[in-house]
Amino acid sequence: MVDTFKTRDQLKERAAKLLAIIEPGETLSAEDDETFDDLIDPLLAQLSKDGIIYIQDSEEIELEYFLPLARLLANVAGPDFGSPINEPAKRGDEQTLRRLASSDASFEVMKTDYY
Repeated sequence: MVDTFKTRDQLKERAAKLLAIIEPGETLSAEDDETFDDLIDPLLAQLSKDGIIYIQDSEEIELEYFLPLARLLANVAGPDFGSPINEPAKRGDEQTLRRLASSDASFEVMKTDYY
């Protein structure tokens, strides 16, 4: 069965794997889980406020947004685990989210009313 959404826990797990905190099959410690969990809502609020993307429910993250969000979460959590924030990677992931969230061109002729 193909996932249609990813959850908050899957986002934390993916970010932890990106930071090499856990290996496949391992689970996050309660302390590490809390560290990631405390960063998700502020990250999503910042992305919304910056006009990049709006995620209504962090328990239903659309698949196309999952990997850039996980990379952003790992980047933001990095200092807590001894890794500095990588600004170029952050900008790249934000740009990817902007592109994914933008509407595609319809190429329809726009109708106008001339008065």
